[in-house]
Amino acid sequence: MSVFSRVFRASIRNERDLLRFVVSVTAICVVIALAADVANQLSFFIDWPTCFRSWAITTGLVLALAIPISRAIGKAHLELYRAKQIADALGRTDQLTGLANRRALMEAIAGETPETLALVIVDIDRFKRVNDSYGHLAGDEVIRSVAQAMAAELGELGLVARVGGEEFALLASASPAEVVERRLLAFRDRVAATPVLASGHAVRVTISAGLAVRRAGETFDQLYSAADRALYAAKATGRNRVLSADEAAALVGRQRAEAEETKPDRLPRSA
Repeated sequence: MSVFSRVFRASIRNERDLLRFVVSVTAICVVIALAADVANQLSFFIDWPTCFRSWAITTGLVLALAIPISRAIGKAHLELYRAKQIADALGRTDQLTGLANRRALMEAIAGETPETLALVIVDIDRFKRVNDSYGHLAGDEVIRSVAQAMAAELGELGLVARVGGEEFALLASASPAEVVERRLLAFRDRVAATPVLASGHAVRVTISAGLAVRRAGETFDQLYSAADRALYAAKATGRNRVLSADEAAALVGRQRAEAEETKPDRLPRSA
């Protein structure tokens, strides 16, 4: 029974698996049919030519039936597997841009080594103005254009994903932060210099980005928060900027220090 279980529960993922399934099922059917015919012929033995003729006929009939039937069953399993693969791929793909979606990003993060993980969050500056000025179809075209440019410029560094609205992410695990930042600056310049043709208009946009590198013991939520704060600082200081988490923290520190220096001295309370 274990042999039957292994054969009929086998996962059929390609044509080689399909061929193996057909051969296995056909061989089992031939063995079973021949065993029954041999027992029958030897029980009612007439002569050897009669036995051999019967066994040949049995083998031919089993082959004629088992091969097409097992192939049909195997192809059904293969088509089901392929359909599942397509469904899984669609579930991890952003339909507008073709990039990975948030789900795919989360799954990729779960398998990454924390010590070598960098996260970049990219946002299209003043995107609401694009929708308000040119319409949502033009906005979609701008998102697609930025997504294609990001995949072309940064795709070799890691996984590029659209995580919602006009926001994208890069999960890089094999490049130093300095390399990632340099490539981000080149990507920012390309977006700023290349208008998007949308709804008959040449739409110019810029992007801002925040970069964070995961430190030992740091959770992904902490990493994401650091990248998000860096993005916020990039937008708050003029947009069309790329800031690392360390640069953003230093910038916030300077702003607080300046704010403290400009505060008027408090007057002493009167008695």
